[in-house]
Amino acid sequence: MELLLGIVIVVTCWMVVRIIRSSKNQEGYKRWRAGNYASENPYAKEKASVPLSQGLFSKRVRTSGARRFDDGAIRWCANLLATEESRLREVLDYIPRQYTCFHVRKRSGGFRYISAPAGDFRSMQQTIYHRILLLANIHPAVTGFCPGKSVSDNARVHLGRKNVLKVDLHDFFPSIRSPRVRAAFREMGYSRSIAKVLAELCCLRCCLPQGAPTSPALSNIIAYPMDKKMMALAGEYGLVYTRYADDLTFSGDYLPKDEVLVRIHRIIREEGFTMNVKKTRFLSEHKRKIITGVSVSSGKKMTLPKVKKREIRKNVHYVLTKGLVGHQEHIGSTDPVYLKRLLGSLCYWRSIEPDNRYVSDSITALKRLM
Repeated sequence: MELLLGIVIVVTCWMVVRIIRSSKNQEGYKRWRAGNYASENPYAKEKASVPLSQGLFSKRVRTSGARRFDDGAIRWCANLLATEESRLREVLDYIPRQYTCFHVRKRSGGFRYISAPAGDFRSMQQTIYHRILLLANIHPAVTGFCPGKSVSDNARVHLGRKNVLKVDLHDFFPSIRSPRVRAAFREMGYSRSIAKVLAELCCLRCCLPQGAPTSPALSNIIAYPMDKKMMALAGEYGLVYTRYADDLTFSGDYLPKDEVLVRIHRIIREEGFTMNVKKTRFLSEHKRKIITGVSVSSGKKMTLPKVKKREIRKNVHYVLTKGLVGHQEHIGSTDPVYLKRLLGSLCYWRSIEPDNRYVSDSITALKRLM
């Protein structure tokens, strides 16, 4: 009997040890997965830091995200967004579920992480954009994401300037964190509780997501103090200043590059942004000048860069001589709207060079194929 009891005790201890080891291995695996996800996804820092379950017998308790918000604020925002309170609470419960995330290859190499709002959540963000953000003040130097302004407007003011200084902001949207978004809504006159709900609807993992319709307008609103300082700096040196999204451009006949760059860098840092030193370019009098994809090198009129022109001309020629199907087969394209995209490129070219006869004739010829 004593021998049997001893065997039972040994077997029981062995099983307990196995269970504990299994629990630790599961937890370690989860931590490894969370760490990998955070390294791949720049918006996943907060998710990766959420405490994981502690062992095999622990009970997971989930607290609703919507409980963190004032009931009156949720009621007000639901009315603004023309949605049910229950639906808004469901959205606030776990914001990442409302996005479709994917990667887009950059021209310069690497990938850009896009988070696109899905379904009625996109409609909610569009309502915030149209009913709130469009009414906010934007600095006159801003030409990006502004109704009625384009890349052409951004480049036009720099025509005829001998020197151009181009500065790029690193990770523009991700560098704008949720506290700054809440502050922006507060400055627009909304209460603390309502600003908290609105900011939550506009942020993903505590920062502005690339792909949301609210992010460009919010970035312009939040960058207003920086634009104001940059404009004052440009005025001191007799320069022209514009900003298109994360592209800052200064131009003038006299531009002391090193001196101005030091002050630009200081302003960018003071305003909570980071300068992308690798993309900083100083273009002196005799260098080719391309600003936001538009050439101002002639000093008299804007033109499309020669490389872009050559590409469009080639595609138009082959579509008109080999036919749309034959050309797409030749280049391996299965794009169902290829012809519309090519027409869009021609229309963009015409917006920069409205007097270009070739562009007008090509648009007419391609429209006959539709």
